[in-house]
Amino acid sequence: MPTPPTLAYTIQSWSQNTSRPGEGPSVIVGGRDSIKMRPDKPQTDSYWIVCISRNNPQQKVKDWIVPGQNSSTVPADIDTYFNDPANLFAVGTHYLNTHHVPQGPFYDFLTKYGAGRELQKLEQLCTVLGSGTYGVVNYVLTGQCGPRGPGIPPPTSYESSNYHATAIVMMMSLMPMPDGKPPYSISDSYTFDK
Repeated sequence: MPTPPTLAYTIQSWSQNTSRPGEGPSVIVGGRDSIKMRPDKPQTDSYWIVCISRNNPQQKVKDWIVPGQNSSTVPADIDTYFNDPANLFAVGTHYLNTHHVPQGPFYDFLTKYGAGRELQKLEQLCTVLGSGTYGVVNYVLTGQCGPRGPGIPPPTSYESSNYHATAIVMMMSLMPMPDGKPPYSISDSYTFDK
């Protein structure tokens, strides 16, 4: 049976110190007819968290901005959306100051949904070299929403980080069911229009 057509899925952090409309981290779904999702009001030194529909991945379900100075705070209503397996999630940073890598409950929340070595790399950078050694860090995390906990195997999550003044562009695909219909799942592969 041939593989059903996939959708390109691209997540980008933002490494410039600006909060103009049309800028900031983004999620792009599709190829030539892509939909680009961004925060409505981008904010420098922040995390952008977005949930999109697995049944229609070009639909933004809900998004949040966590200011860098609140890097230990989890948005109040986020569990409702992250516990729903009908959603996919993405996290992207916007010119994040090294003083604001995740701490406490926000760090625990991200690790619950798949953050691992890449986030630990940023934590070690700040612990060993000091949070002022590198001014800006970038981080991206994506995965499938749904319940997490003992006895529940978590879906695979994907992450990337850097401590340079360059954005992260994570390129993957969204794959439908074998019959070509939703829901979509994240695939660690590339998609392009021929």
